[in-house]
Amino acid sequence: MRALAELSTMLPLHGFPEVTTANRRLGTKIPTTNPKPDVFGRLIAAGGTTRDLVTDSPALSLEGYSVKEQEARDLCALMLAIIEAAVRAGSLGGATIYRSRTASLPQSLPNPLVPDHFRFTALISVDLRRVTA
Repeated sequence: MRALAELSTMLPLHGFPEVTTANRRLGTKIPTTNPKPDVFGRLIAAGGTTRDLVTDSPALSLEGYSVKEQEARDLCALMLAIIEAAVRAGSLGGATIYRSRTASLPQSLPNPLVPDHFRFTALISVDLRRVTA
């Protein structure tokens, strides 16, 4: 997923050096290690629509987890900001991106599967040009 590649590259540059796909602290699933890392992020493609013949508009659910409430909020807000910055630059993980629509800003939404961490979530929809393999 191109958004994961973008986040994995940019999060370490902005205060979250360990939150990468390589460190398994960023992905589409909650880390399976016990205990869980103190800080991690998750990105879920949560549906979306087709804009036209060559453009998809996936909805991306961004989640920031931490044992510290403010850190979970900051991670989620930064993930959102990175996607929004990619829109301004015109490229998200190497794919052409045209625009975004933020559906919800970071909000506290505890996850009962990870009771010892705070979770903040945000939802953004992005218009991405389809790429052929």
